[in-house]
This record gives sequence, structure tokens and C-alpha cells, in this order.
Amino acid sequence: MDNIQIQSINLPVLIYNYENKKIYSNAHADVLFNSTLSLEKFQIFITDIITSNDISTSFYKIMAINEEEYLVTFIKTTEDFNYLITIENSKSLNTALRESTIIKDLELEFYNILGAMHDDFVIIDKDGVLVTVLPNFEYMYGISNEEAIGKTVYEMEERKIFSPSVAIRVFKSGMPETMLQLTGANKYLMCTAIPIKDENNNIIKIVSYTTDVTKYQTLKDEYNKLEETLKIYTAELEQLRQGLGSFPSVIGNSHSIKSIISTVDKISKFDANVLFTGESGVGKTMFAKLMHAQSSRQKGPFIEINCGAIPDSLMESELFGYEKGAFTGANKEGKPGLIELSNNGTLFLDEIGDLPLHMQVKLLKVIQEKKITRVGSVNEKEVDFRLITATNKDLEEMIIQGKFREDLFYRLNVISISIPSLRERKEDIFLLSKYFIEKFNQQYNITRTLSNIAIDYLIEYSWPGNLRELENTIERLVLTSDNYMITEEDLPSAIKLHMFSNPISNNKSLKSLLQAVEEKAIIECYKKHGTSIGVAKELGISQPSASIKINKYISKH
Repeated sequence: MDNIQIQSINLPVLIYNYENKKIYSNAHADVLFNSTLSLEKFQIFITDIITSNDISTSFYKIMAINEEEYLVTFIKTTEDFNYLITIENSKSLNTALRESTIIKDLELEFYNILGAMHDDFVIIDKDGVLVTVLPNFEYMYGISNEEAIGKTVYEMEERKIFSPSVAIRVFKSGMPETMLQLTGANKYLMCTAIPIKDENNNIIKIVSYTTDVTKYQTLKDEYNKLEETLKIYTAELEQLRQGLGSFPSVIGNSHSIKSIISTVDKISKFDANVLFTGESGVGKTMFAKLMHAQSSRQKGPFIEINCGAIPDSLMESELFGYEKGAFTGANKEGKPGLIELSNNGTLFLDEIGDLPLHMQVKLLKVIQEKKITRVGSVNEKEVDFRLITATNKDLEEMIIQGKFREDLFYRLNVISISIPSLRERKEDIFLLSKYFIEKFNQQYNITRTLSNIAIDYLIEYSWPGNLRELENTIERLVLTSDNYMITEEDLPSAIKLHMFSNPISNNKSLKSLLQAVEEKAIIECYKKHGTSIGVAKELGISQPSASIKINKYISKH
């Protein structure tokens, strides 16, 4: 040890050789002997110690001089066998010891206070190693303090002790960060980490403070569940608002309708899958709603999905929902699918024949397992729903063509109910027409009624669009008719021409038959010639008469 190193020691230091002679003293030692200690007395003390002890390495002695006690430390150097001696006043030493004890007590009290707050306080070194943790660490993270100390934040994140690591984010950004963590003890923690930097702006430590917010996260989860329930009822209300429940009850007195109502009433009590078949517009949705309303699930949601109205690219996310960030443009909070929204209620899949083959496989799995997986997630969710489907296609023919899965068909076709077309139950047209007249009178605050002849025309028409076409026709007549009484003259030409196509069998009045013949003749001639002169010449009537009749009939078309 050279003189420069000795001079830097902040204590009185002396060096004695093997002959017990002083060969060096630093400035602190010179001050001490000039002001307080007697060098002669100290020399006697040193000589006595060195000659009476075999100093192999080092030891210390207490020296009492002038009612003061000093701690004298002897160190034998190996290079030249000299003795390095340091002197320290015992009062200063005791004060330092007391201050050290106070600091340790304060440190213990500080850690106890933090521990009592149920929060956690972690210190991480520049390499990401945990060097200090509180007793709460085990409660929050699920591993003991002893196991945590010495582990890196990278390892802890990989083991899912906490995820994500806020410290790793601080190492990347160099700035304080706050984030929500999920721990191995299934706790939600709000964690704030602050970097401690040196004079070169390098991170030397990270101090992390963590608060347990599990109970608040639980409340948030409960809130989200309530929000999902609200979405279910909002969807139902929106369906009702759009008129998707126009039929408060089934209108009809025909034998076929009475038989279907009886079957629906019987099957509603059970959760068996039901397949409604029939032409477009016959009322398959109406009977599906009736079945739901009479079932034990009537207080649950009724979710209707038109499989032909959803693009293939959106089909899976609409049916199964998606997690946040599942794809570009996805809702940042994620979204429940329509199948999930039908939980505890009824799922009605209309136009099931339009469901793509790849989605048929997924639907079959849902039917079998009653579980769904959102797009972008690996977690399954159980769903409990009653399944009703409908189609206007021949599914068995589609199976032969390879367009519909046979195994899915048999799952859907547990109970099959065929809805007849409107032309197959003409006896119901009168009641339905009266119902629609009353409905639109109330809706538009207007008063209209149908003449008997007009009703006869409606009954004889074939109605290729079934109930939907009849409803739309009545609505148009209510809004466009200028008179209280809607007559056969107000009817669309397609209905009147249908009457004319078989007039004798219809057994109608001579006046109505003649008018229908006249209207058809005028319309066909006008389409052929395009002028009143041409119509008059072909039909053998005057030009003014032809012009009047053209204006009368063409204006309706």
C-alpha cells in the first residue's frame, strides 16, 4: 500500500517497522498527537502490544488515555512486515453504531409500513434482477421472496409470474411506465415503475410500486357481463323496433295452419332442434317466434340470423364474435357473436341453406358441444340455446349436390315442420287481409277498407311472395288509395290480370269480368302501338275513348 492510498484513509494512520519505530503518519494522525494524545504514551502502548503479541495478520485493542477510549487496529503487511495502525475514538464509533442502528430501525419500520398497506415495492438492478422485495410479494405473485430474489424480470414474465413486465417496458422506453398486470396468483395489479439513472443517463436501477386492484377488476368484469346482457336485450329491442315481430299471434283458420299451431304448441315445451321449411314469405320466422314465446326460454333472447345476408368474410366474426385486436378494423374492446348473445334463449338461423360449407362444420361443432370460441381467442365459452332453423331450399337435394353436410342436416332436422304457401290456404287470405288493413290504418292514422270484389280478387291471386307480398300489397293500397273503399280498380294489374286469365271458373260478377277484359286489352294494345290512335284502330273504338281508357288503366301501372 503506497503513501497516496494511506493518505486517503479518513482516520489517523501510522506505520511502525519491525523494530517498533514509527516510519510514517498521515495528516489525521499528526493532528491527533499534536492536540489530544501523547505520542510518548502511545509509543509505550504500541511497544508493549507488539512485543507481547504474535501478530500474524491483524487484531485490535482498546487504549485508554486521558479518560478517552480509542480503538486501535493493528494490521501486519505481508510485503515488508511493517505494522499498519489505525486509531478511532470509541465515542465516534459508538455514535456511528447508534446511527446505523437507527437507520436499520427506520428501514425496518418503512418496510413494515409498506407491507401493512398491502402494496408491493420492488427494486430491480440494471440487469433486470430483483434485488429487493416486500413480504407482500408472495401474496401478490404466488412465489416466495427467497425464490424471487435474484431472478430476472425476463424470467418472471416468461413463467407468467407477472405479465406483462412493466420493468421491461421501462428498459425499452427509458421513461416511467404504468400498466395493469396479471400475476401467477391470479391477481390484477396496477404497477408503476420509475427508472433511476446515472450521470450518463444510463438506467442503474428501477423502482416498482404495485397496488392490488383485483377487486376493482372483478367489478369491471361484472360490469362487462352486465354490458353484454344489455347488448342482448338491446338487440332484441332493435329487432322489435324494426318490426321483426309483426305478428302478435298466428292469423289463419285453415286446417293446415291449425295443425301447425298444434304441433308448435306441443314441441315448444322441449329443446329439440326444429327445421321449418317452405317458400319465401310463408311465415317461417313468425312460427319460430311463436315457438320461442311458448317455450321455457321465453324470457331469454330471441336472436335471428339470416345466413344469406352476411358476407362470407364476416360470417365467422358475426356468428362467433372476436377478441380485441383480432383483425384490422376490429372493435378495440372485442365483440360477442350472435350465437353467444343467444345464451339462455333461442337461436334462429334463417336461410340455413345459404350457410357456407366451411361454416357448416363450425356450426355442427357448436351444436354438438354447445361451446364457442371467439375469433382471435383460444378460450372456449359455454352457450346454452334452443336451435331453430328455416329454409326455402331442398336441403336433401343440396346434400346430393355436395352443397350441404348430411351430418348437419340430421342434427337440424330432428323436428321438421313444413309451412304451406298462401295459395294452398286461400281460406286464410280474408282474415290476413283484414288484419293488415287494421294494422296499417293504425300505423298511418288513416281509415281504409276493402270491397268484397277486391277481397275476391285477393283470394284468387296466386301470391308467389306469400304473406310478405300480401302485406306489402295491402300497405301500398292503404297509402295510395284516394277513397275510403279500396275497390278492384285500385288493385295492381298483376292481380287483375290473374283474374282475367280464368274468368269463368272464378264465378265473378259480369261487371268485374268485363272490366278486367277491357283493362287487359287496353294495356296490351298500348304496349304494342304506344299511341291512342293505334289502340283505337285495333279495338274498333274512337280515339278520344281510347285516350280516356289508356289514362284510366295505364296510370295504375
